[in-house]
Amino acid sequence: MSIFLKSYNLVSDAPKPISWEDYERKVLEDYNILLEKKRDDEKIFQDFFEKNPAMLPGAFGFFGESGHAPYNNALITQPVLQGLTTKIPDFLWFASDSLNIYPVFIEIEAPGKKWFNKDGTQTAKFTQAQNQIQEWKIWFSNPTHQSLFFEYYDIDKYLIEGKSIKPFYVLIYGLREEFEDNPYLNQKRAQLNKHDEIYMTFNRLKPNIKGRDIITCHVKNRNYYAKYVSPTFRLGPVFAEQLSRIKKKEYAILNTDLTDERKEFLISRLKYWEDFGKKERKGLINTGDWE
Repeated sequence: MSIFLKSYNLVSDAPKPISWEDYERKVLEDYNILLEKKRDDEKIFQDFFEKNPAMLPGAFGFFGESGHAPYNNALITQPVLQGLTTKIPDFLWFASDSLNIYPVFIEIEAPGKKWFNKDGTQTAKFTQAQNQIQEWKIWFSNPTHQSLFFEYYDIDKYLIEGKSIKPFYVLIYGLREEFEDNPYLNQKRAQLNKHDEIYMTFNRLKPNIKGRDIITCHVKNRNYYAKYVSPTFRLGPVFAEQLSRIKKKEYAILNTDLTDERKEFLISRLKYWEDFGKKERKGLINTGDWE
């Protein structure tokens, strides 16, 4: 087969996904309602981000986004850290660029929690969340833990060989309104960020169009199990190889807020794109080809 020819076919009359513009408008409306009415319910936000993975930061790195999608094009929810005896992160990305691998550990707390007391000192709850990040940093600094970590998440040695490993630790906590009329507290908040620790309020989050096809997964012993696909999820050659490595995609599609017609179509085309993804020689791939 020539590398200059396509070896796949698209269904031209497929039921269309929601447009990014419509999705962005809807997801931000829903999110702002939650921030207003459910700000003390962390579980609701965990579920919201699982269903809308493009809302979470770090999939394409920080301080200048990479053109590389996260490993397996997946957001990992409730990631296991073997040997860790304290609370696990809420989410994990494996971001990368040509020189680095960026494991991104994300902790979310209820938006209604405060960063500072009235006297300007940190609240006990914020300090507790900070301490949790330090526990993850200590755990990850152990070379044995790192080796087990990459093995557990199916990151083979050839994927990280020659690359630097640079973890990020992200805490999403509280609301911007705490700082809007208090420049002193805003300055104190700014000083908390470090080169590998990123602190932000829930107001800072917004959907990233690069993440429109991401799948939210549980992982167990190198196996990725889909829980949700994004409401904007599409099939095509670009992520076919990653798609072929994820199990229970039918379940995730049925679990996602899509029309019945769209669900039926996506499920009917999974095997076609899985088989394409497993091919060693895929020929020409047009990055604009989607179903």
